[in-house]
Amino acid sequence: MIRFALPFILFLLFLLEGTWFQVFVSPSLFENAVLVPRFTLIAIVLTAIFRGPLTGVIVGAATGLLYDFVYTDLLGIYMFSLGFTAYISSFTYHAVRVSYAWQVIIILGAIFVFEWMTYGLYYVIGYTEIIFEEFFIMRLVPSWILNGVVALFLLYPFRTLFHRLEEYEELQKR
Repeated sequence: MIRFALPFILFLLFLLEGTWFQVFVSPSLFENAVLVPRFTLIAIVLTAIFRGPLTGVIVGAATGLLYDFVYTDLLGIYMFSLGFTAYISSFTYHAVRVSYAWQVIIILGAIFVFEWMTYGLYYVIGYTEIIFEEFFIMRLVPSWILNGVVALFLLYPFRTLFHRLEEYEELQKR
């Protein structure tokens, strides 16, 4: 049962950022900022840190494909970006796994890389006309702050989940 917890949590985070967040956070509160929740990206980066690069890339690519089907007209942008971001953020060092500070730094870096990569890909193919300065000030920085705060709340539950998954796998090996 515990092995189905991660896909279920990822799906709930996907629903939360895609529906409930837009309902509960009024756009009129932030006139000069666009808040983009990336809760599933946070979960994918934590998966890559605790479970390794292969699991992170698979989860990232699968979630990215879901993003592509639901939110975009172009298939592959989010699939590639989430998979690549999971791969480059999969530091499996013991110091990273035990330090909340390192995990937050890696998550913030992953959010920056992901947002910059998706913006860059959309800009190169002509899907967006927003200049980088406007994107940085109106979208990246406010989203970075929002997702950094959410990452602080998600770190402990995910760390507990991954430790329980490790214990479950150890019991299955016996």
